[in-house]
Amino acid sequence: MKTTKIIALTLTAGLFLMSGCKKDADSQHDQPKPFAITEHFVAGTLTQKSGTKYTSVFFIQLLEDNKALFVNSASTNLTGTYTLTETELTFEVTGGNARIARFNLDKDKRITSAYYKALATEYDATGELLSVRETNELAGKSFKGVEFKMGEVSNRPGLIYSFNKGGTTTYGSGTDSKTIDNTLNNYTPIGGSGFKYVSGNSVELGFLSGKKLTVFRSSGLYYYGKYDQL
Repeated sequence: MKTTKIIALTLTAGLFLMSGCKKDADSQHDQPKPFAITEHFVAGTLTQKSGTKYTSVFFIQLLEDNKALFVNSASTNLTGTYTLTETELTFEVTGGNARIARFNLDKDKRITSAYYKALATEYDATGELLSVRETNELAGKSFKGVEFKMGEVSNRPGLIYSFNKGGTTTYGSGTDSKTIDNTLNNYTPIGGSGFKYVSGNSVELGFLSGKKLTVFRSSGLYYYGKYDQL
């Protein structure tokens, strides 16, 4: 009888310990992953405040040791540094290509406002802090919207961007979905949801946020648009 009681108590204690361990494991599993800025990048737009206005796209890749890479339509990327506080992310390049970008952050590390200045010129700026993805979020997706052109007051409605299937990094664009060749243009993925394409003097870059694609193209003139996922 005494042996039976000991066995019962041992089993009860074991189950209690197992339950406690499970709760601890579940509690650890439920803990939010610590925020790591290097697992994110900034994608945004810049619009000149005066003169001939057009809107372009840029990226800031946030690297280890507070190093950062500024990517836009220029042929050469700019290396700078960044600082991060609870409420602000600041990127800076010094020297002949001096510029500064400042982004206010909310408690969830979402960008709420943006400031950008290159040399003596200030721009209206937007920015989004996007997660770096291991997969290509553009692959196999199509988008449609209106493309706006600087210079002449004109636009091209119904423009479609078609990205080739997963495992590829090509895309095409046009207004007739039946004739678009999405194997035509080979692009460089940026952060899994951004891209940059260069061919001679033509440069195109854009990013996907939610179900909307933002694109800038420099090809003689400047073109810009936002496109909804089909």
